[in-house]
Amino acid sequence: MSDHPKVSILLPTMNRRDDLLEFVGTLIQQTVPAHELVIVDAGAVPDLDKDLQAALDGSGVALRYTRSEPGTSLQRNIGLGQVVGDFVFLLDDDMMLEPDFIEKMLEAFDLPFDPPVGGVLGTYSSPPRPRGWRQRYFEAFGITHAVEGDHSSMSTSGGVRWLLNPSRPVAVPVAATGRVAYRKEALVGETFDEFLPGYTMAEDVEFSYRIAKKWTLVHTPYARLFHKRAQGGRVNYGDRVGRIIYSRFYFFKKHMDKTPKEVAAFAWTNLGISAFYTGMGLFKAPRGEKAQVLRGVARGYGRCVDDLRGRKVH
Repeated sequence: MSDHPKVSILLPTMNRRDDLLEFVGTLIQQTVPAHELVIVDAGAVPDLDKDLQAALDGSGVALRYTRSEPGTSLQRNIGLGQVVGDFVFLLDDDMMLEPDFIEKMLEAFDLPFDPPVGGVLGTYSSPPRPRGWRQRYFEAFGITHAVEGDHSSMSTSGGVRWLLNPSRPVAVPVAATGRVAYRKEALVGETFDEFLPGYTMAEDVEFSYRIAKKWTLVHTPYARLFHKRAQGGRVNYGDRVGRIIYSRFYFFKKHMDKTPKEVAAFAWTNLGISAFYTGMGLFKAPRGEKAQVLRGVARGYGRCVDDLRGRKVH
């Protein structure tokens, strides 16, 4: 793209000051500069806005800083109401960008797909690699996993077959926040579904699934970033398992036709999810935390029941 469009970088954050400042250090080194950095902070770090402004001084990147209650979907929705860019990058606060990340992401929007490219997914420079039996297990049950090659797909239960490092830019069914950018026009009328309070699971998949009905989503291998996978501000293992269970149910209930074949596939995937995460949690968790795993599974299915009965899900 010959002229630099306005680029908005949107980050929800919570108690990750050092990671966030390290991200900013890579942001201000971009070959194509960002217009603004929109931070929606649900943490308790004092003077974070002042620290960010000091890190951005002289870079030409404007800071928009807002406080919020915790909630990844809530925070992103607040940020989406503030961004002014032609392209909106939805990233995480524990990322480190290659110097040409923005440049290569923007180039992918000009690729000749039909319908036009509405969203672009970047590539992790050091992704977690597939591992033996676990990879085969996830593939067999249709659970989210990552693969080599150029073919991405999605199961009826919302499980995604992500690509590790495609050989060329390829169309994909959904995208993940943390490494995605959207064209402003693709975001018109769209917000993240706040179906779970706090740390939501797979809300990015559900969000991008809606956008992909009107636009092409592309995964490019040329825009690269490093994911540090910081742990601060995350939920415990049991709670995470419960959120995975309910998020898959919510996606299926909202978007699938629920034919007998789809219901059977959904049940099969959930059997695999429950068995895997319960087994791994009980095997790896310290003695005093094993009960958390079982409570998390029970709470996940309890949320599904509440949803079916029309009750508010907590």
